[in-house]
Amino acid sequence: MATSCFGLSLAWLPGETFFSLCSRLHFLSGHLRPAATTEQLFSLSERCIKHDVPCGLDAFERNTSGLWGEAISIIEQRTIFPFFSPFQSDSSVAGALVQIRGPSLGPLKYQLGLVCGGFGADHPLRACRSCMARDLDSCGVSYWHLSHQYPGVVVCPEHSEVLCECSQNRRWCGRFTWTMPCAGTLRDSDYGAITSLERERLAQLASVCRELGSLGLAKHFDPVVVAQLYRKWLPTKSAAQSLLTHISPLRRFRPYGGLPSTETAATSFISQMVRSPRRHIHPLKHLMMITWLFGEVSSFAVCHDVACAQRKALSALPTSPPVLEVSVSPANRKGHPRPKRLKPEFRAHLLSRLAEGTAKNEICREFQLTISTVNKLLRAERGVQASWEARRMALDQADHRLRWAELQSRFPLHSLTELRRECQSLYTWLHRHDREWLYAQASQVPKPARNPNPRVDWESRDDGLQRELEAEIIRRFGSDQNLCLKQSQIFSLLPRLAQRLERRDRYPRTRAYMKLLFKR
Repeated sequence: MATSCFGLSLAWLPGETFFSLCSRLHFLSGHLRPAATTEQLFSLSERCIKHDVPCGLDAFERNTSGLWGEAISIIEQRTIFPFFSPFQSDSSVAGALVQIRGPSLGPLKYQLGLVCGGFGADHPLRACRSCMARDLDSCGVSYWHLSHQYPGVVVCPEHSEVLCECSQNRRWCGRFTWTMPCAGTLRDSDYGAITSLERERLAQLASVCRELGSLGLAKHFDPVVVAQLYRKWLPTKSAAQSLLTHISPLRRFRPYGGLPSTETAATSFISQMVRSPRRHIHPLKHLMMITWLFGEVSSFAVCHDVACAQRKALSALPTSPPVLEVSVSPANRKGHPRPKRLKPEFRAHLLSRLAEGTAKNEICREFQLTISTVNKLLRAERGVQASWEARRMALDQADHRLRWAELQSRFPLHSLTELRRECQSLYTWLHRHDREWLYAQASQVPKPARNPNPRVDWESRDDGLQRELEAEIIRRFGSDQNLCLKQSQIFSLLPRLAQRLERRDRYPRTRAYMKLLFKR
């Protein structure tokens, strides 16, 4: 699309998002349908409209002749994608950029770890009313600020005001539309009074989210080094309780409701973060650790860079040449060994005892010898050494088998896992040295009782969801009588309601209650 199609050339506003620019272009173009603007800008249908992580950036650059910058610069400076990239590998970022620049995102949010990250993959548009008033005075229009759109930002970084959420561009209302912040589509928060500690913690999160997003696409954190830093800086005592104290002021705010609430959950959370990651972890989890242990992203980045430099310096050190070992065992010496105390008859008796598999400590006590002398004698007599090792293995095997049988007789109803917990060292020895016998015994051990997956109580869920919706309606309007609400209004009151009702064969009472709200 040539820029002349819009009859004007808009400039980027300070801190404006890419979605905000496209929305301004849509309104100023005079198009009645979002699809018309989308076709001109991206050569795609309106289903490509994404306000958080967009797609079709190459087509946008081509259709606008690069007037608003190259695709890569728009991604880096005008979208929230750089918020996710520092904790991704180079290959993951490269693949994500291909999808963002292409016509479809595909499973990008899943690949970035957002779907299963615990914070949700839906990022509603947010705005600050003070910023809107200021923008209207200075720019003539209120617009979407990038610093408000990062996941986890609840308050405005500049005014410390709780952000309003937009009811448009949600899966349940105006899903594929171009929209700008206005009073009619913004919903105030329902958090009530916010304490000073909560406001302080929310302001800290808003600051570090913006700091992380400003690092750009070139910054990458090594996941192994990150886990090592977390382990190094963990409190030596009561780490789980310390983490709970840090995150407890955040738990009642979206999207932090899934953060640990018990010491057990906090311990599991810490364990996940301090081990080398096996999958993508949501950046907000990293920010929980960073704000807890380091305070700021910049401090963490400095520690990370120092640790990486130290690893690189150690790997660059030249390795010492191998030292040739010269064997001094009696088998390689010329001539006969000096007898010292070992007379021929004494030596013969000693070797016969060793061949029987007698333990070395018993040999030392019986013949008044040091362990060094016994070891030297075994090295000199290879045949005796082989016989001693075979006999010792047979004796150890019989002893461990007997101990395992005694363990089974003591706990006849225990499963293999429970028996293993009773004596971990015994199980480990058998697993290393007598595995086939252990597996044969394990087949005779009773299997643990498997409880079938509990049946989901859909009726209880339905009742709970209906009561929750009814309570929210009464809290907001004072009564649920004589109301004639739109579906979008109801969903905005209870954001998770739309996700629950995707099960079209469930929640009949909740659906019936919603129909009453529509008719009244």
